Amino acid sequence: MKLKSLLIPVLSLSIISTAEAQLLKKLKQKAEQAAERTILNKTDEIVAQKTEKTIDDVVDGDDGDSNESVSSKDSETSKSNAKFANPALENNTAAKRAWYTTDVRVTSYDKEKQSDMVCYFDADAIAMRSHFKDQNTGKPKTSYTDSDGYFISFNESENQYTKTALLAMPGMSMMAPSMMASAYKLPTGAVFGAFEEMDKQGLAVYPFMHVDFPFVLKPEHFRDEMNSSAYRESKQSCRGSLGCTKFSVLEAGYEGSYTLFDNQNRLVEINIYIKDDPFFGSGKGKIEYFYEDVEVKVPAAVEKKMPGQDLFKKGLDPKN
Repeated sequence: MKLKSLLIPVLSLSIISTAEAQLLKKLKQKAEQAAERTILNKTDEIVAQKTEKTIDDVVDGDDGDSNESVSSKDSETSKSNAKFANPALENNTAAKRAWYTTDVRVTSYDKEKQSDMVCYFDADAIAMRSHFKDQNTGKPKTSYTDSDGYFISFNESENQYTKTALLAMPGMSMMAPSMMASAYKLPTGAVFGAFEEMDKQGLAVYPFMHVDFPFVLKPEHFRDEMNSSAYRESKQSCRGSLGCTKFSVLEAGYEGSYTLFDNQNRLVEINIYIKDDPFFGSGKGKIEYFYEDVEVKVPAAVEKKMPGQDLFKKGLDPKN
């Protein structure tokens, strides 16, 4: 499996593309015994539309400015004259605001396809807007993710926004973060620790996927006793600032992978380089984080449930 079939920046579950189908093939092998095949087929369709773009956009990193090729205007919202509503913000608001503390723009690049993706996270709305180009038509597209993990997109056939929470259900929500932690060689203890803490506080678990990482990862996670031998720490300048901290991966086959924090200990870059891994294959990619003011208005949307979704959710819930 090629690396581009796995890397998720995964805007996340809020990105629309086609490469994630390869990841789902792997995941389905593990999930088929736990759910009806019809549900998994629906999951394939959603993921192919939502998350694969993130995967492709992370590989073959390019240093270009993503704002130049992807419009930040919400073309679909203006086209449909949609009303705005963010009901998720009313749920467990204090805990969400304590967790998500800053706006951030996240970019990823796909040099091979000369395309890119931009995610805008608004800490006030606790919601994300994602911009990318449709793989089939080349037209700009927009999607949203709210703080309860709903993926929201414009349904052309119904001429309205629809939302689904299928991939935010128990069990499903941790698949992609787990895969990312492994592929990116991030401190797994920190990634899983955040999973447990988010669940404990009643938050959706990694609803924004790789865009959640700035609120999870800190330099001390790379320095603890368990991980200290896995990384080489060094100092360098970044984005015009001195004193940035770089943690280079030492594992064979992953040389060239690193995670970079600025002089305020904020995550600014995850660089991935994998050579001939038996599971992930080979490839390279980059995710960059920029801390700047962002505004996201979530369009009002009608929830669409897949056949058997409630039963599937019950089966995945560890409390049952």
